[in-house]
Amino acid sequence: MKQIRVKCWIEEKGEKFYGPGPHELVKQIQKEGSLSKAAEQMHLSYRKGWEMVQKLNLYSEEPLIILKKGGPHGGGAKVTPHALAIFEEYENLQLKIQELIKQQDKLLKVLK
Repeated sequence: MKQIRVKCWIEEKGEKFYGPGPHELVKQIQKEGSLSKAAEQMHLSYRKGWEMVQKLNLYSEEPLIILKKGGPHGGGAKVTPHALAIFEEYENLQLKIQELIKQQDKLLKVLK
């Protein structure tokens, strides 16, 4: 069965900044409150997750994820309100893209 597929991400200076992977990482950090647990849920190494967080924070005007180092009470990760706003807008964009794809079913019918 033929399908139209679209991948969408945000770039700055040719560098991917925010897309499906970072979006899922933000979602998992929000859920777990921990980068290590979020990375584990995504089957990523902690290092890869940490690198994604660093890139998110580097390319954003405000930090998206705040990491707390471990200690007697353990570490953690917090998603900032700025990250939640980006998360929501990215979700809205994905919904609009899916609606547009549904409207293009005529193209698939012509390709049959």
